[in-house]
Amino acid sequence: MNNFLKALGYFIASLIFVLSAVFLSTWLTRGNKDLQATRSIVSCPPDRLSYTTISQNNDRVVSLIGQKKNMSASNKEFVNSQVVIAKSETATSKVACGYLFIRAGTETVGALQSWEDVYINPNAFGGHLLSKSAFSVNDGQSYSEYIYSLDKIQYWRSIQDHSILTADWASLLNVSPEVSFTIALNTNDHTGFIDEVSIAYKCWDPATGEENTGCRLSVKSSEDINTSQPLK
Repeated sequence: MNNFLKALGYFIASLIFVLSAVFLSTWLTRGNKDLQATRSIVSCPPDRLSYTTISQNNDRVVSLIGQKKNMSASNKEFVNSQVVIAKSETATSKVACGYLFIRAGTETVGALQSWEDVYINPNAFGGHLLSKSAFSVNDGQSYSEYIYSLDKIQYWRSIQDHSILTADWASLLNVSPEVSFTIALNTNDHTGFIDEVSIAYKCWDPATGEENTGCRLSVKSSEDINTSQPLK
């Protein structure tokens, strides 16, 4: 009888433990779903409509190059490249995500050819941009347009090293209060130009996950490099 009662006690205790574990697991799962339902997830989907929606708000766009500039490469040197210092004000708000927009081409052909590319290097985390990594490519009669996801910029560092690297420029803009962008056009056509390089972005509060409008990107200074510099 004592053994029977002891076994029955173990059985009841085990049953209570299992039921308690199931209840706790169900409660935690429901709690996590409720938390996910109430917390906003800030995202910048890789499609042209989403980019256009943000870019129409001038407060959420910074132009690194806002007017046509002739650029090219000659004798293994960039010609008329430019350095733009972008200032990031993110004390209480951070850049969540965004897009990089580029319009460039040549007067001779129009759209950039497969052997030509745009070179953008912010704080040594960039280089020759991989055009096929852009989620939107528009090769028209007069120029090429590219739209990249800011958190997935793919590039190769130099003409000697074509290893493809990936950088998160959205995070880079939060790390330092100033980011120096070196911008050039890798084409032997002396009629080459860049019409526009701009960044459209969203802000968020990392503590809550909510989107806000507290962060700000602006151009602190822009310097033309009229003399040639080595083609990287």
